Amino acid sequence: MAFGVLSTKVVAGVLAGTVTLGAVGLTFNGAGTIDNVKSQLDSMKDKIVQYEASETSLFEKFGMLKEDAKNKLTFANGKIVEAKNKINDLEAEKSLKIKELSKMTAERDALIAERDQLTTDLEEANKTIAERDAEITSLKQAISDLEGKLAALQSEYDTLLENYNALVAENDELKAEANRANDEVDKANSKVAELEAKSTEVEEATADAQPMTQDELDAVVPVAEPEVFDAELVVKNLNLTYIQDGQSPEFKAAHPDLDIKEGDRVWRITNNNDFKVYVEYRMAGGGTSGEILANPSQTFYMSGQGGTMIIKWQDENGTWKETVKAGA
Repeated sequence: MAFGVLSTKVVAGVLAGTVTLGAVGLTFNGAGTIDNVKSQLDSMKDKIVQYEASETSLFEKFGMLKEDAKNKLTFANGKIVEAKNKINDLEAEKSLKIKELSKMTAERDALIAERDQLTTDLEEANKTIAERDAEITSLKQAISDLEGKLAALQSEYDTLLENYNALVAENDELKAEANRANDEVDKANSKVAELEAKSTEVEEATADAQPMTQDELDAVVPVAEPEVFDAELVVKNLNLTYIQDGQSPEFKAAHPDLDIKEGDRVWRITNNNDFKVYVEYRMAGGGTSGEILANPSQTFYMSGQGGTMIIKWQDENGTWKETVKAGA
């Protein structure tokens, strides 16, 4: 080290000075000086050793400081890299957020435009609703009027039914009278038979006389009439039923011949007569209408709408009869 070299040079210089003095013949009286120098050298040696130790300690401290600084710089560099990475992440996220913000802004503008369109549509819808409400009010009034007419028709129907029942009672009376008349005809026929036997007897007795012709006899004796079976001419009332489960799989499976479509309403006419009856049907207030032959027992038909159904047919006197049934 530097201190070791310096100490060697100092000792050499001192020795060199001592020899020079002896060469010129001077009396040596430098023992004290030598002792002083030796003491100084010892002191210097101690100081040099101490300097060497201090230097070593200093270098060790420098190494430790350097290592600590290196570690701190490494840690700081790691933090810097980490911070840079976070900055890059934040920059990337910022770019994404800017993109998302731009997209959200576009979506907001689109939503505003859609809101404006919906507002316009809502105004149109409200206008349409108001118009429909007016139509509904008008239809309700029409329905009310139809219900009034239906009530009047029901009253008329009740009156006609009462008249029909009266006619049936009168017909029963006429039937009884017809039976009585048939009895009288039978009695008359019996009398005619007696008269015919008597005529034969008279004819034999008056062979030479001119007998009465058959036309003359017919003019005198009433001709027997066949019995009249009025009951065969009576048309029994028809019944109408709305089939509530007409769209159910069970009913469709039980009546595949009907070919029931989605939305069809199924109606059934019950005919208790032994013969077919011509029927006209229509929806009250307009809509579905048509004609059908009601077979004895049951006959089905369909309508494309719900409401009140009316069927009409003629009785034995040609008078139109009807029945009404409400359906969904």
